[in-house]
Amino acid sequence: MWKWITCLLLVGYLSLSRTFAYLGFPPWKLFIGELALAAFLFSGPRLGRRSWFAVAWSHPPLRQFWTWYGFFLAYGLIQVLYGIYEGHPPLTALRDLAFHYYPLFFLLGLWAGVKYPFLLPRLLRGFAWFNGVYGVLYILFFSRVPWFLPGVSDEVAAVPLFAEPLYSFIALLGLLVYEKNFQQSWYLLLLNGFVMLGMQFRTEWLAFILGAVTWGILNHKGKRIVQVGSVPASLFMLLYVTNITIPSPQGRAEADFSARQLVDRAVAPFRADLSNEDVASGVRNVDSQEATFVFRTVWWLAIWDSSRENLRTSLLGHGYGYPLGDLVPYLEGEFIRTPHNAFFYALGYTGWIGVVCFALFELQIVRLLWRSKGIAGDAFGVTVWVAMMVLAMFFPMGETPYGAIPFFLMTGWAAGPGLLEKSKRANAPLANSLGLLPLASTVRAS
Repeated sequence: MWKWITCLLLVGYLSLSRTFAYLGFPPWKLFIGELALAAFLFSGPRLGRRSWFAVAWSHPPLRQFWTWYGFFLAYGLIQVLYGIYEGHPPLTALRDLAFHYYPLFFLLGLWAGVKYPFLLPRLLRGFAWFNGVYGVLYILFFSRVPWFLPGVSDEVAAVPLFAEPLYSFIALLGLLVYEKNFQQSWYLLLLNGFVMLGMQFRTEWLAFILGAVTWGILNHKGKRIVQVGSVPASLFMLLYVTNITIPSPQGRAEADFSARQLVDRAVAPFRADLSNEDVASGVRNVDSQEATFVFRTVWWLAIWDSSRENLRTSLLGHGYGYPLGDLVPYLEGEFIRTPHNAFFYALGYTGWIGVVCFALFELQIVRLLWRSKGIAGDAFGVTVWVAMMVLAMFFPMGETPYGAIPFFLMTGWAAGPGLLEKSKRANAPLANSLGLLPLASTVRAS
């Protein structure tokens, strides 16, 4: 059962993002991610005769992980109490704790990586198929269908039935790492490259580029990067030369989608001027291509300044439940809790202590991914970690289910093979009783 639950969660969040996250019982504030996490905590998978939690808790390679995650989780609970003490709404303060409990999905991904280490490439290829076909349909048609999920609170933006395809770069990175014959997968590269360009998320472009470069450096595969990158690059050049235009997805841009419009969008942040007039007007006077950059950057600067008001806010932040949007005039009173940046999210709510705790915890994930790369020879985990961290600087990744859950499931899955060989060396009888030895041999032989 847990095999299929894990697959459903990973592919569901990657494919349907926010729409998938709101499946459940919205009037009761019960959603699929929280329901799955509760089931995992109380009746999760087993490995051999023991529960997976018991195995993971006592496994030597995970001791540092548990130590730093314990600090990270405990500090989150302290921030909830601190926020309530400061007079912030208790339910809002508790909601912000998601930043600290979503990492538990890393353990579910880790279990899947131990039990089914070779299933992840197949899932990513299946996702590439879905994202390529659905993404094209979304750009051309689905984004204009005004259908929304019922029962969602009026405090949040309406949830469309057809979700934006947000993770084309994950599909492309999966094809880059795992596809051996590009003559048999060029159409998937073309479809997902078109979707990535057509959705016009500049952060996604940057995440793909830096993720691909990271993989190429780790594996000395410059030729492979050129092969994969040539497909979306050729598509872009064809669009640029012919100047073909199609309607942009609803809500993404005012102008029609074209290669020249993409160039204008890419260079817009370098044209932006953060003036006092823009701040006072709520960035309404800024060019539409620059507006998002200015909107967020002004907010980030306000969070930075507010964190330096005194020693307490510098070290502890404002506490969970604090309305960060009220720091800028154009968001005052709005139901917006995330600045679309993991660093400023941690800094604004939890101060520099929270930033350090978050960084040290993430380094433990990198350590496990690096270990897996050394044992299984698979650098996808490190690659996707770099790409997702880039995304987290401009996207609500750690604090939203459609960002955090697929991230921790993928990195946990990729880190799983790193536990197999250590189990064999450190405690062969225990590894044999858990069924780890055959998997360790298979990973090593591959």
